Amino acid sequence: MPLETTIAGAYPKIGDATEEQKLRRALHQLDKGEISDEDLDQLRNEVTEEAIREQIQAGLDIITDGLIRWDDPLTYIARGITGFEVHGLIRYFDTNTFYRQPIVETRLEYVKPILVSDFQFAQEKSTKPVKVVLTGPYTIAKLSRNRFYREFKQLAFDLAHILHKEAAALEEAGAKYIQFDEPALLNHKEDLSLFIKVYEILTAQLSKSEKILNLNFGTLESLYPKILDIGVERFGFDLSKGHKNWAVLKSASFAKKVMAGIIDARNTKMESESDLSQAIHDLGEHVSFEQVWLSTNHSLEFLPRSNAVKKMELLTHVAKQLREASV
Repeated sequence: MPLETTIAGAYPKIGDATEEQKLRRALHQLDKGEISDEDLDQLRNEVTEEAIREQIQAGLDIITDGLIRWDDPLTYIARGITGFEVHGLIRYFDTNTFYRQPIVETRLEYVKPILVSDFQFAQEKSTKPVKVVLTGPYTIAKLSRNRFYREFKQLAFDLAHILHKEAAALEEAGAKYIQFDEPALLNHKEDLSLFIKVYEILTAQLSKSEKILNLNFGTLESLYPKILDIGVERFGFDLSKGHKNWAVLKSASFAKKVMAGIIDARNTKMESESDLSQAIHDLGEHVSFEQVWLSTNHSLEFLPRSNAVKKMELLTHVAKQLREASV
């Protein structure tokens, strides 16, 4: 009964204490020309180490690098791909956060690895496995403005080829877990057939890592169980209290591994131990615990860092209790 624990993606860059706000101050200093890009990179390394340390101290089994270097879910990847220009701010789904919209000006091309050095840095600093998180090709295509490709599917296919090369480079660097975030699919379920083709390109011959498809900001209704045909080993989705995905999960057996988002990372209110234990028990009626990771439903960046720590600690505490009870 492993019930391993993880988080969905990003970690809060800014904390409550004065020292934990150094990245915000550094960004202001950079704008004023008071520090260099190299100074900012060094500071991001320090904050990344903090994010790693706090995840490990909270007891997580699988961590991320916190995506501290990312300004938003799209910009960091888009700037690493030739053919994109990054422009104005757009709201990210139904959140109070924004992303700079990538604009496709020419044919997109892969130049060199984007996340490999970040992964290597994080894994060197971590005693736990580091899960790499990427925004998936379909979501990048949907949230970008296309000025070059005649058809959307060609944009999505080219992005799939590009991110396939990125994932292959991550595998060669030793990444055991690669997560693709695809929230846009849940708003465009009519594209499932196209999405499956995109993932045939993306996942082809990737055999050294466990691939996770993370689907949040919506429900799996009308996608499940057909979506299980996609060639990934694990699916992540929102299973916070009262979410409609509970009804979807009960409608048919889940034949693949699950990253269960049972902690609400968009609400500062703490879940109770009893509610979490009951949720995990209910989950076990549909998926073998051997197949389950327990997780947040969204990135922790939506929470103050102090709340994020408490939520991680609660998640790992309940998982430990259940593991011990099963021995």
